[in-house]
Amino acid sequence: MFGLLLIVTSLYLRMKLQQAGVNSLVLKIFMAFTIISVIVYETAFFFKKFYPGRSGEILYAAIFTVIIIFLLASLSFGLVDLLTCFKKFTRSKIIIALAITSIISIYGFCEAYFVRPVFIELKTNKLPVDIKKIRLVYLTDVHLGGIYTRWHFDRVMNIVNEAKPDIFILAGDIVDGDISYREYELNLLRAAAENSKYGAFAVNGNHEYYHIFEEDVENIIREYGFDYLIDERRELQNLNMVVIGFDDKKFGWISPYLHEDDHKKFILVIKHRPGLPNDAENNFDLQISGHTHNGQFWPLGYFKNLSSKSSQGLSYKSGGVVYVSSGAGFNGPAMRIFARPEVTIIDLVNEQ
Repeated sequence: MFGLLLIVTSLYLRMKLQQAGVNSLVLKIFMAFTIISVIVYETAFFFKKFYPGRSGEILYAAIFTVIIIFLLASLSFGLVDLLTCFKKFTRSKIIIALAITSIISIYGFCEAYFVRPVFIELKTNKLPVDIKKIRLVYLTDVHLGGIYTRWHFDRVMNIVNEAKPDIFILAGDIVDGDISYREYELNLLRAAAENSKYGAFAVNGNHEYYHIFEEDVENIIREYGFDYLIDERRELQNLNMVVIGFDDKKFGWISPYLHEDDHKKFILVIKHRPGLPNDAENNFDLQISGHTHNGQFWPLGYFKNLSSKSSQGLSYKSGGVVYVSSGAGFNGPAMRIFARPEVTIIDLVNEQ
């Protein structure tokens, strides 16, 4: 799909460059570069999937970045075309279009690393009377891979640690490549898990299943202090809380994991994709999800929300509260446009 997109955008750009009188040799080099990029993209996807490691991840991310920049260039050329009433494309228009592309691309690279804390406060009467507040901190869509730097993960984990979570949660798509060489990042996650008063939990996202070493991911995350929930229930009796974690491969039903008296307890659902379980009506208090990245590139977030039948951020559905995080990382290119990454901090405040 993305290879085809690269070819289509390249043909459009070539047409505009030719219209502006660009040298034919430059046009040939441009199209040769496009063909090589498509071949490298398809090869990198195969290489990353079956021969995991940093080199494949970097190659894949680099060529994906080229595709996004080509797409941004096409949009910029199209905007200039529109504003000039589709008159003949000139070299001055090329300069303007390339300037727009450069500005948007640089902004996208910067925004991808400007992770921020997002604070949510929810009131409940289901916590024990002697507990005033429980703080949940969750990460989703980190996508630890070849171009995800230690510097960026340090920023993410500094936000987590400063929040001092009572419960720390990984809500899927934590990895996007070979996790075996990510000991530094895993140690940061382990420290945060150990410092969480009431425990740390994790669930699978779709990217945990994109690699042939998926079982190793689960085992490694468990080794580093997380209770990995794959269609499982945990009861935190001292909090009067039930935690249910869904495997991303299944859409899910809540009722098999509920006991008769659970309606008196706070039901927390961890589910990577934001769609509600089939029998969600009045069967949960809070669901935390991710997956959408808020589109990662505006305005794709609107279409992502439609396709996943979700709303970005906080919403009230089926008798409970749903929060969909934009995620703390990026998929493919290290770029985001008007879809800033976040670490989500949710305070459950006792109403009693």
